[in-house]
Amino acid sequence: METNLQALQSERVPLKALRSLTSLFITYATEYESLATFYSGDYRDPARHRQLAERVANHPRDRSTLVQVLQEQNARWGLDEATQQHIDALREPNSVAVVAGQQVGLLGGPLFTLYKALTLGKLARRLTSELGRPVVPVFWLAGEDHDYEEVAALTVLKGSEPVTLRLERPDASYAGPVGRLLLPETIQTLLDTLAELLPPTTYQAPLLQLLRETYRPGVSLLDAFARLLKQWVPQDLGLVFIDPDDPRLKALAQPLFEKELTDWESAYAQLESVSQKLAASYHVQVQARPVQLFLLDDHRRIPLDATPDGFRLRGEGRGLSRTEALQLLARAPERFSPGVLLRPLYQDWLLPTLAYVAGPAEIAYWAQLKPLYEWAGLPMPLVYPRALLLLVEPRIARWLQRYHMRPEALQEDPDRLFHQLVRAQLDGELEAAFKEARQQLRAMGARLRPLVERVDPSLGPATEAWTTGLEHELDRFWARVLKAEKRREATLRNQLERARNSLFPNGMLQERVLAPVYFLNKYGPALVPRLLQVLSLDTSALQVVYL
Repeated sequence: METNLQALQSERVPLKALRSLTSLFITYATEYESLATFYSGDYRDPARHRQLAERVANHPRDRSTLVQVLQEQNARWGLDEATQQHIDALREPNSVAVVAGQQVGLLGGPLFTLYKALTLGKLARRLTSELGRPVVPVFWLAGEDHDYEEVAALTVLKGSEPVTLRLERPDASYAGPVGRLLLPETIQTLLDTLAELLPPTTYQAPLLQLLRETYRPGVSLLDAFARLLKQWVPQDLGLVFIDPDDPRLKALAQPLFEKELTDWESAYAQLESVSQKLAASYHVQVQARPVQLFLLDDHRRIPLDATPDGFRLRGEGRGLSRTEALQLLARAPERFSPGVLLRPLYQDWLLPTLAYVAGPAEIAYWAQLKPLYEWAGLPMPLVYPRALLLLVEPRIARWLQRYHMRPEALQEDPDRLFHQLVRAQLDGELEAAFKEARQQLRAMGARLRPLVERVDPSLGPATEAWTTGLEHELDRFWARVLKAEKRREATLRNQLERARNSLFPNGMLQERVLAPVYFLNKYGPALVPRLLQVLSLDTSALQVVYL
């Protein structure tokens, strides 16, 4: 990695200042002890790192087959020296892994995918030094999900407006693993549209060339995603990618899937129990279904529902007896796909996972998994919160400074924010004059009432009503002044919208909406190693990074 990069400036914002984060995630990242009973140990504790690393390394697993598969898969996506060394290290019985996973989002997905990969690489590097044993960063390509809409869009800014591009579904009838889908010819049209949306820069041509090389018609969504992310992440991190939708890996996990088919009742009962405990104080991220397996069948990923004598294929009008399901598993384990709560166990059945780098939603559902790991006889990894970053462009930083505004303040309702800004910009003497006039009206009413009541006591209330009416007239006039000022500050409104759409587009955290391509187009590929440099592994706060 380049060492002469100009360091980016950053500051930390407490997680409690972010309205979109759940209390469970904030508590986990800042007060772990309150949730310790739901997890396998304190991810910040070096003593726990050493203890668990020993247990994970000694747990029996087929490292030879794993390494063979990883070798072949990574050769497909770009195998550099650092990645090769990490794959080789997994043969060593004392090596462990840190893992992160993400759906294979279009053109790399949202920003947080990149942040997760950088956190993963930096954490593996630190733990290798701390533990004195190989710690391999493995990025799990979650391509088995069947929700196409979750991965088929990306958002960039055109001027100050968020614009979302969507890739039409290549096959409307396909409901299988999205990672297997081949990119249609329309990906070229989408890239042409993206080129028109992005502002022209010196970095645009090589960026678009990379996108066109990786996202070509006929390439699978998973392969395109892996090749692109491989190009973005600094090579010296040596990230190892894994595609779990591989018959050889599914064969390794056959005993785990068999246990789910034969003993799902026990697993489900424990899931229900831990979910009830979570619900008492926090929230339950995933509503558990009895059987955490799907059947891959003819371009579909079909949930298995429990019946008294076996399983029903949801929506298919047919079923499998328990014996038939076990026979199919023995014959073709690749036909089975784990659900969201079984996927982590599949991952750690294959990999010697010391820690899993997780986002807020993942941390929430990992709180449900401890009894499942005990049920499966697997060591549960530590759960490490990924870095949360907020990128502030120079123009936005100058605007915030001019109006003495904190970045997190832009979470507010834009109309309320605009009103506050207009009030702040008003001539202080004018506002003071209206305030004084209001006080004078009240004083005049108070002085007149006893004098009027000497003439006619019944006129006292009328005097008060008259004074109140004058105050209302003054308030209406003040509102007219504010309205006139708002018209005069139309430029301010546009600036506010630009700043808010940059930091909290659609009212959401920037990292969940905007794609890396927007920033890489403006700041070039060197932005990624600069972000790695500034990224802190103390992830108990939001990092605001000034570009």
